Amino acid sequence: MQAHDHGYMASLDAEEVFAGVRRRTFSSERATVNVYEFDSRGAFPIHRHPNEQITLVQEGSLELTVAGETLSLTEGAWSVIAPDVEHGIVAGPDGARILAIVAPRRDHVDDYEVVQA
Repeated sequence: MQAHDHGYMASLDAEEVFAGVRRRTFSSERATVNVYEFDSRGAFPIHRHPNEQITLVQEGSLELTVAGETLSLTEGAWSVIAPDVEHGIVAGPDGARILAIVAPRRDHVDDYEVVQA
């Protein structure tokens, strides 16, 4: 393991993971860090994974559904979702950008199960 690593999120390739949802990602030894950019009303469907997820809304607004409960989050809001809890996001009318950190790290960036499209 290196004692230090660094870079720029903007220099990472963005991939469209769902219609209107783009992701840039990297992993450290212990966590996977994702920045998601959502177009207006872009959605990441209800899914689950064995990782804890920390989500921070960097720009815009969204509706976060966790275990069947929907919360409205705006810029600066954060949430922590326990492992194996179903959750999903629908961006607000102006879109959104979020930082999502999952721990432990994922071996494959798409290691999640969509349970409701």
